[in-house]
Amino acid sequence: MPSCNQQEKNGNISQVEISNDTQTSPFNLASLTVGQNINDILKAAGITAKDTVHSDEVTLIGNERLAFSSEKLLHFNGINLAGKHYKNTNKVLLHYGKVDQEIGPLAHEKEDELGMYQLDIYTEPEQKALYESLSENLNTPVFNTIHESFESEVKDNEIIQTPNKLRQEVAIWKDKDLIYYYCETKVDHKPDESLCHLFVFKAKEWKDLLKGSGYPDLDSISLG
Repeated sequence: MPSCNQQEKNGNISQVEISNDTQTSPFNLASLTVGQNINDILKAAGITAKDTVHSDEVTLIGNERLAFSSEKLLHFNGINLAGKHYKNTNKVLLHYGKVDQEIGPLAHEKEDELGMYQLDIYTEPEQKALYESLSENLNTPVFNTIHESFESEVKDNEIIQTPNKLRQEVAIWKDKDLIYYYCETKVDHKPDESLCHLFVFKAKEWKDLLKGSGYPDLDSISLG
């Protein structure tokens, strides 16, 4: 399960950029809407598919995804979310439909249409800034909870509990028909594995994908 927490961006404090002043790009992830054409999104950000970075994240059958770590895309309501912690780099993933011309749609995907976007944030200042931006712009979450337990690992083909405390916070906002699902996990003694996610979607298929990937509390929200 991914996680995000006590990380510093090489000792630097993240800057909240002001439009018409220090903002390096007019592109704003927060303005993306599910259903937009992926090519129009990349053009607006001044980026191409050649700028992608590696990602092991899964997507729905009938869809593809592009991952970027460029500052050109990593802007959310004026906040620069670019950063790196240990070997991990903050990135955004755009999940979009890719219809097989011979088979046709496998589910409800439409060619080059954005189905969900995802933020993977490893640096604590940017994670904090993202959460505060969501709270300020979307107000009170429709669901918010904290799970506390101990991390488990596999040893000699057995699942054993470790002494490492695991703290996971889930916050869910709903704005019109869009769901903003935020998941932050902190694991004692493993800051290099820390990560927080934001998933923005509206279709049941994406909700089911996240549930199947182990993300909690998705049944606490209704779609539509």
